[in-house]
Amino acid sequence: MGGIGGQIPNFPGPVKIGTAPNQLTVSEGGIITMAGTSKRILTLRPEIDYVIQIAQAKPTQVLVGVFAGFSFPIYNTDNEELFFKQTIPGRWDGASDITYHMKVALANAEDVGDKFKFQLSWEHAFTDTEIPATSNDVTTEVTILTDRNAQYDEYDVAFTIDYDIDGAGSEIEKHCLIAGRLRRIAASGNEVDNEIIVFDHHIHYNIDKAGAAPL
Repeated sequence: MGGIGGQIPNFPGPVKIGTAPNQLTVSEGGIITMAGTSKRILTLRPEIDYVIQIAQAKPTQVLVGVFAGFSFPIYNTDNEELFFKQTIPGRWDGASDITYHMKVALANAEDVGDKFKFQLSWEHAFTDTEIPATSNDVTTEVTILTDRNAQYDEYDVAFTIDYDIDGAGSEIEKHCLIAGRLRRIAASGNEVDNEIIVFDHHIHYNIDKAGAAPL
């Protein structure tokens, strides 16, 4: 609805849209917060440490047409790993687990039912504190599916980052630095014969606000 002279009238905050618990709130300062089903997902790509990757020349870089990736054998104390880091965004809701995703593909044809497995080792560091030398290990195993066993068939591999794994008072917080190390490890059985190519990785955060600084 238009106000005087066609302008939209000002409303004192907060203004709520929707019905609790699923609603959006606009504060007097213009900051938008979301609750319930109104929350959304923010996708960010963490920064790979290319200094280490280039220095070791591992994992091997692979080109499939215009798609560039890294080819992973099973780790054997041989630098076949990737390191990355990211700052937790301020838009994250601060109370939900975080999901790390990879897009991978088979380097060659494999047998249906064979498996491959990856391990994500991650840790978070608080602002103005010591960087921890510890890490949390999360694994995901994938089974080759029928009609998905050809060379370059793609799979999605996901890991859950438990935001409160260290207990009350040590949970991941907004603006923490989070770092990770990715390795391929031995599967539980019937290992695929060839390497696995990682083409993309990204992190999903549940977000509940917009307009707050910094984001």
